[in-house]
Amino acid sequence: MLKEKKNNIFVLAIVAILGILLAAPTPAAALDIDAIYMTSCRDYLDGTAYSYPWVFEIWMDFADTGDLDHIDVTTPAGGLAPFTIYEDYGDWDYDSPSEYSTFGSLQDDYPAGTYTLNFKDSSDALLASVDLDYSGISMPGSPVDFTYPSDNGQTGIDTEPTFTWTIDPTAGYALGMWVWDEVTDEDKYWYAPATMDTLSWQPGPLDHDHEYWLEVSVFRIKDPPTEFGLPTMTVNGDTFGYAFMIEYCNEVGFTTVPEPATVALLGLGCLVLIRRRHK
Repeated sequence: MLKEKKNNIFVLAIVAILGILLAAPTPAAALDIDAIYMTSCRDYLDGTAYSYPWVFEIWMDFADTGDLDHIDVTTPAGGLAPFTIYEDYGDWDYDSPSEYSTFGSLQDDYPAGTYTLNFKDSSDALLASVDLDYSGISMPGSPVDFTYPSDNGQTGIDTEPTFTWTIDPTAGYALGMWVWDEVTDEDKYWYAPATMDTLSWQPGPLDHDHEYWLEVSVFRIKDPPTEFGLPTMTVNGDTFGYAFMIEYCNEVGFTTVPEPATVALLGLGCLVLIRRRHK
């Protein structure tokens, strides 16, 4: 009887402990930033700059977003009023709502200096605060000049192409490459950073009869990447890579070859049967 009573007390104690553990709030997932990028970009189409070519961009990669709901961004003195970045289909990025005719007019809204990114949860509680010194960066010397595809709008591009271009190796510190699929509305391939002596890229197979955009950017970077990757900073124990850049992005559109003609298999099958009968 005493043994049974002790067992009952033991069981009740376990149940009580489990009840306390289940009732206790679950620890919040920790925010883990992987990389932060900031750039002022001048866009070219087949070597010719747009009329309003300059845009400002911020984008981020995360190892874990934790309880992140939004990011409040404060610009340096004299810049735009604070703005907020929200997740958009899995991406955390910001593109300036306006395009600018000159780098000077861009810097009127996005000046050089310290940008503060406040990472917050849905209750507006601060998860982390990061100060980024976006200053001391020069412009690239020139954009790339495509040799394949050679013209914007070119058709009949192979589905396993090797893209080629020429570039002054002193124009920047690194290159970045992207292939955008207009049909599926996504980045098909990308590669960055690459060294300035890279003059070709074979990203992989493309779909037949799709319209694509090839983009290659020349970067001037405040702290250039090393053989180990991006430079890093540590905030509250979170170490992440960063890249503060000015880039010239040249792009060219093209369409791949159509699907190859199909052969009437039924007709071939009949021919095989006829040949076998005459053996």
